Amino acid sequence: MRAIRYYFLATRPSFLTITLLGCLIGLLGSSNSNQQHWGINLMAVSAAVFAHAAANVLNDYFDHLNGTDSNNLDRIPPFTGGSRFIQEKTFKPKEIFKFGLLLLLLSICTGLYICYLSTWTLLPIGIFCIALVWMYSAPPFELMSRGLLGELAIALSWALIVIGFASLQSNSFDVAAIPIALAYGFMVANILFLNQIPDIKADKSSGKMTLAAQSAPKNLWVWYLAFPASAYILQIVSFYFGLTASYTFATLLIAPIFIQCAIKLKNREIDKPLMSTIIPLNILGAHLYALLLCAGLLIKA
Repeated sequence: MRAIRYYFLATRPSFLTITLLGCLIGLLGSSNSNQQHWGINLMAVSAAVFAHAAANVLNDYFDHLNGTDSNNLDRIPPFTGGSRFIQEKTFKPKEIFKFGLLLLLLSICTGLYICYLSTWTLLPIGIFCIALVWMYSAPPFELMSRGLLGELAIALSWALIVIGFASLQSNSFDVAAIPIALAYGFMVANILFLNQIPDIKADKSSGKMTLAAQSAPKNLWVWYLAFPASAYILQIVSFYFGLTASYTFATLLIAPIFIQCAIKLKNREIDKPLMSTIIPLNILGAHLYALLLCAGLLIKA
């Protein structure tokens, strides 16, 4: 039982809620009023969670190989620096790698079964998602080490979760869900970007050139604010073309959270106490954004 508990914790379960919310946005944001059978939807949630968990576990493995996590003395647990299970000798690197592959396999098998039960239109979405899970951390791609490409990969991954879930409801590709899906994806990418900042020193020492590592300290607040700004612009686009209702603009209620974090990044010394304050605040903001978006979509429905 203890081993099962540690394997579960290795997936970094506190971050998996962001995927559950993405599934909910896709469910409520579908252009089809006839939703898929609840059993198939639950399987789809499982496939998405397995994929996210696999990404977290594989990221720990490859960050161990490149030395990032071992060199990270500035991490802010539990938000940055990985699960530390390899560094603390809880698991051997090969055990973590095999566990990540198992989770990936579970996601693939569940996804294929969903396609069999519903529509094979979902297959390209699933293939792209699984490819991004692997390409984000694993060489030779290592998108996490290629500046803005890492954030764009994250944004696209969670956008595909929303699009995939919306498309599942109608058994066809839901084009109308794209703007809102990308908006949510940028909010998730914003979590990643801010969480990279305490790891800049360790990342640079291992050659992991994230967007935060490539950016000048004075420009970090600009990049940070660019992601939620992009999300709100995409919401406006979605509303302009009649794809979502005005109720979804309830998300503007939490815009001050992101503005406040950006102001602190700009005006204060970027140190551990500051990041320990704004990282959880930013994560809270992203979750509230998703919940308010869901509320707006539910009222429209």
